[in-house]
Amino acid sequence: MKKLLTPVVFFTLFIACGKGIVDVENISYKPKVVIDGYLVPGKPVSGIHIRRNFKIDQDLTNYSIFLNSAETTVNLTDEKTGRNYPLQLRIPPFKTDWKDLYYYYPGTDLEIIAGNRYTLDVKSRIDGRDVHASSTTQVPRPGFHIISQNYDSLKYRQKDAAGALQLFEFKIQRSPDVTFYAYSIRALTNDYAHYISGGPGGQKTQADFNDQRDRLSYQTRWIQNTPETAGQSTVRALWFDLHFYSTYQVIIYAADKNYREFLQTFSRVQEIDGNFHEAKFNMEGDGIGVFGSVIPDTTYITVLPNP
Repeated sequence: MKKLLTPVVFFTLFIACGKGIVDVENISYKPKVVIDGYLVPGKPVSGIHIRRNFKIDQDLTNYSIFLNSAETTVNLTDEKTGRNYPLQLRIPPFKTDWKDLYYYYPGTDLEIIAGNRYTLDVKSRIDGRDVHASSTTQVPRPGFHIISQNYDSLKYRQKDAAGALQLFEFKIQRSPDVTFYAYSIRALTNDYAHYISGGPGGQKTQADFNDQRDRLSYQTRWIQNTPETAGQSTVRALWFDLHFYSTYQVIIYAADKNYREFLQTFSRVQEIDGNFHEAKFNMEGDGIGVFGSVIPDTTYITVLPNP
C-alpha cells in the first residue's frame, strides 16, 4: 500500500502558450502546503505527510521542505458528528528516516467509517506568510472486497490446451457509487536471479537491472467507469507487469474521488500542445497534493518458470 500511495514532490510551473517552459525565475511561485495522506476504514489515522513546496531553482543544501511544527496545526474533522481531532507530529528517532515523519492521531476514540466524510485542515506559516489548506474526502461506502481469483499460480505466459494465453483474474464486489478501482502488484522476490530475462522488461545486465529494479518490482493499474451500483467486476494482472518468477502481493483499492483524480492527473501535467497544468488536487486554500480515502483488499499470485 505504501508504494501505491507514495508521496510526490510538487513544483510550481509557469504556463506558457504552446511551449513546455518551466519558469526558472519563479514568477508564479507561491508558498504552498503539500499534503499526502489517506484514510482507511477501521484503521488508525496515521502517515499523513505534511510538507511545503519550494522554488524550482532552490538550493536544497541548507533548505528544509518540512514545516515548523511550532507554527503548524493539523486537525481532522468528522463531518457527521462535527467533532474535531487534533493530529500530532511523529518525529523519527534518526534524522535520516524523514519518510517516517508524519502526523497521526494518538487516541483511540477516532474511528474512520466507510461512507463518512472527513476534512483535513492545516494551518502554518511559510516564508513569513500565514497559509491554510483543507480537503474533504468521502470514504467509499461499504461493500468492496475481492470475491475470488481464477488461479493462485501460473507458469510464465502459460497457455491452455487450445493455445490461448492465460491471465490472472480477480472478481471484485463493487462498492456503491465507486467507479474507480486501483490495484498495485508487488514482486515479493525481486532479485536478479529471479528476473525474467527477455520477458516484458527485456534482457538487462546486472547494472541495468539494479537501476530499474524498483520500476520492475512495482506496478500500478486501475479500472474505471464501472457501474455505480453494487455488483461484480473483473481486474486482471497482465503479463507485461510481471517481471519475476515470484509470488506477488496484489492490493486492490476502492478509491474516493480525490485519489482517483489525483492518480489520473499527477503524471500527466503536460498537454499535447506543450502547455503545463496542475494535477487535480481537490484542495481549498494554499494546498497542493492529495488527501483521499480507500478501501483495500489483498491477495497473492505466483509466477512459475515455464520450461
